[in-house]
Formats: sequence, structure tokens, C-alpha cells
Amino acid sequence: MWRISHRHLASILVLSLAPLACAEKSVTEPAPACTFTLSAMSLTVPAEAASASVTVETAAHCNWTVTSDRGWMSVNGIPARIGPGIASATLTENTGESPRTGTLTIAGQAVAVSQGGVAPPCSFRLEPGNASWPHEGGSGTFSVITPERCAWTARSNTSWITLTSGQQGTGSGTVSYTVERNRDAAARAGTITAAEQTFSITESGEAVPVNCEYSVAPIEFNVCMAVPYNLTATITTQQGCSWTAAPDASWVTVAEGQSGTGPGTIAFRVTDNWDASRHANVMVRWPTPTAGQNLRVAQAGCRYAVSSSAISISATGGQARFDVIQQSDPLECGGPLQNACLWRADADVPWITITTSMPQAGDNPVSFTVAANDGTAARAGTIKVRDKVVVVTQSGR
Repeated sequence: MWRISHRHLASILVLSLAPLACAEKSVTEPAPACTFTLSAMSLTVPAEAASASVTVETAAHCNWTVTSDRGWMSVNGIPARIGPGIASATLTENTGESPRTGTLTIAGQAVAVSQGGVAPPCSFRLEPGNASWPHEGGSGTFSVITPERCAWTARSNTSWITLTSGQQGTGSGTVSYTVERNRDAAARAGTITAAEQTFSITESGEAVPVNCEYSVAPIEFNVCMAVPYNLTATITTQQGCSWTAAPDASWVTVAEGQSGTGPGTIAFRVTDNWDASRHANVMVRWPTPTAGQNLRVAQAGCRYAVSSSAISISATGGQARFDVIQQSDPLECGGPLQNACLWRADADVPWITITTSMPQAGDNPVSFTVAANDGTAARAGTIKVRDKVVVVTQSGR
């Protein structure tokens, strides 16, 4: 039998209890320290009511809080949190012009919050506000003074002032313009509107030589119905003597020489005329007591007749015709065959169909068809050739 001494028994007990002591120590080991990471350390929001938020990264067991140091910035939800999450605050509208700042303290860290102010109304100023020019005209500029965010446009209110740049802009800018030469003796004034402000321009008149004398030739123009070219007249006068030319009828257009100084040429055109003859003037004017001279324009026209002014058709419909006779006025414009007048025939109702091709020139017949009338009432329509009207009547069934 083995005998165990008291000393050996004590050693065995110590060795057997050692693992139990180690196991008890691992249960009571402290948790790791909490750390917090924020998604932003500063926030900027507009003047309008808005929400600002920051994401917090941390361990699930970590406690943290969020607080605000401004009454216009309220924390959303409860102040105390645990684990990862989002800290947010609601900001009221900033009605002042100046921005304002505050601080959100999140998990012990300061997050700066800046809220913009309300932008003041745009104001505009023109520098300079006006300009004066000699009669020769020229090019100039002026400045629009305004804050950087403010948009504006510019436009000329006068035909002899033209904008060359700066028709629109944002913030301060420059408007460029040109002023045409003033060929009249009288001074004139005009404006440019920029940013709803008025820029005024005055231009002196052109001095008229004391002894201006004028003559125009020719002054009589007799033309036919179609004139595919410019008619011209020559103005003779001294250098520096001004004049203008303008028609008194819409069918005359001045193509060259609407105004001038010194000797010059007036070129004008007339539209084709296939109706009655007509007259107009091109009024040449200059600043003297004698006023000016008219260029008298007489344009030939055409006279028309029809062989019948009334035609009757039965209810069953059918074909019919009439003749158109034309003559130029004066006869010289009709040519050797007297067939220069151009015309067309048009019906005003759908049941009359013109079968002759249009337009026609000279003396020619007009053929047409009339559809059957299925109604009991008679009906009437017209065919018009220039100033002549043919009435077509159709009986009912």
C-alpha cells in the first residue's frame, strides 16, 4: 500500500485547483473601450427650414448622446442613444439676411452647423446713366452694377441705337451699343432699357449748309403691269445737304436711297398690277422752305369683261363655259397680241369646279362643271374673275 505524505497531498491539491482559478479570471475581464466615428464634423444648410443629420459609427454596446446649443436647431428623437445610428436635427427658417451658426454635440464631439441667410432683393445701377453724341454717331458702353447673383437683360428702344453686346448678364456687366449718324438737322433722343433702368442717349442734328439747292430727275415714271427691275432717280445737291425719300403707297418700295447727304440715287420697285391702273408718289424731302419733290409713278392696269354674267344649270348638273375678254390700260402695255393681262377664275362653292387650268393670260374661255343638286331647293354660287362676277344658279329636283 502506498503512503502519501501531507506535503505531497498539498502539492496535488494546488495543481488540481490551478485550472479553476484561470477559468474564473476570464469571466471577469473588462469590455473594450468605446470609440465614435462621425460622418461629418460640419454641416451647411440653406435659409429655408431644413433637416441636418450625421451618421455615428460605434460598437453595439456603446452609449452616446446628441445635444443642440441653439433654440432654432432641435434634436430629433431622444438625446441618449446606444450603438451605431443617425443623429439629426430640424432647423427653423432663417428669416434674416445674415447667416447663423450653432453646434451639435454628438458622442462628445462638436459638429459645426451653418445656416445661410435670406438673400436681399436685387438692386441695379447704371454707370453712367446717359450719353450725348455728335451727329456722326459712334460706339459706346455703360456698366450695369448689381450683386453677382442678380440676372438682367438689355434692349434698345430706338431704331437708330443698336446693342452690339451685353444683351443679358448675371452680376455686374457691360452693355455696348452703336449710334447711327443723324442726317437730319434736328437733334434726337433715344433710350436703352437695361435691368429695367433707363440709359438715355441724345444725338445732335447735322448742320445744314446755308445755300443748299436740290434737283431731282426724272420725276415722271410710266410703267406697265409687270416691272421686274428697279426704277431710279438722281438727286443733285451740294455736299452736306441732307434729304429723304419715302413712298405714299404700299405697292411701292424704296430699295436704295431712303436718305442721304449730298448727291445720291433713289432706287425703288413696284409690285405687279393686274387690276385697274393706279398712281403713287415717292416723296423726296429736304430741310428747305421749298419742302421737296414728288416722283410721280403711274402704273398700267387691266380691264376685264365676261361674255355672260349669269348662267343657269338644271338640277342634274353638267358642263358650262363663258369667255373672258381683257385689255391693258393703256393699250401700249398689252403687247402686239394684246394678251398681257394675267387673271384666274375661282368658284366660291364646292359644287362648282373650274376645269380650265389657271392662271390664264389674254382672252380665253373658262370651262366648269356643276354637280347634281339632290335637294329640292334651288341654289346659287359665283365664279369671280378679277373684278367681274358670274352668277351660277341651279334648280332643285
